[in-house]
Amino acid sequence: MSDGVLVYGVALLDGTENGVLAPETTLVTVRDLAAVTASAPYQRIAPTESDLERHAAVLEGVASRHAIAPAPVGTVFRDRAALTRWLELHYHALHESLSYLDGRVVARVHIVKRDAQPAETGTALAAPAAEIMKALRTQAAAMVTLKTEHLTGIVLSAAFLVERDKWGVFSSAVGTNARAHEDLDVRMTGPWPPYDFVKLDLGG
Repeated sequence: MSDGVLVYGVALLDGTENGVLAPETTLVTVRDLAAVTASAPYQRIAPTESDLERHAAVLEGVASRHAIAPAPVGTVFRDRAALTRWLELHYHALHESLSYLDGRVVARVHIVKRDAQPAETGTALAAPAAEIMKALRTQAAAMVTLKTEHLTGIVLSAAFLVERDKWGVFSSAVGTNARAHEDLDVRMTGPWPPYDFVKLDLGG
């Protein structure tokens, strides 16, 4: 079985790179775009827990310095030439998406009801949860709703695209809204790569 090219994601270069964006990876570049890759058998694979952890670690490491569009776990091209052709074909769409993401990171905010509250209070808490998300939206470039529940512990979850240099401001806004709604538990995680805001089109 010949080796293929495993793709973690496609990053936007800024001229400060030394040829590598993450340990034990190589780059396949087309102008200012670079696919972050490693060798892998060219075959359909069922990712292991280790594969998932490695994929996430590579993306998070690159995303701390560069805009990156994550690839689905286990994406393998036949060879570097096939990947290069794909990058050339999709160059303009990828460049537009990555330019929009450049300098921005993702925060995920989960709003849950307090453990002591009965399940039926979820519906009553939906309105204040939505108000919190609306307030946080003003501090972010974009928002994507991830989940809405009225009758379980999670009332509302959303992802926010935040300017990297305004991460502290956004975090403070989350804290302020949490303190204003003591009946809700407001939790923030991140910064994350932009899983929720860009998806690679691998159909062409």
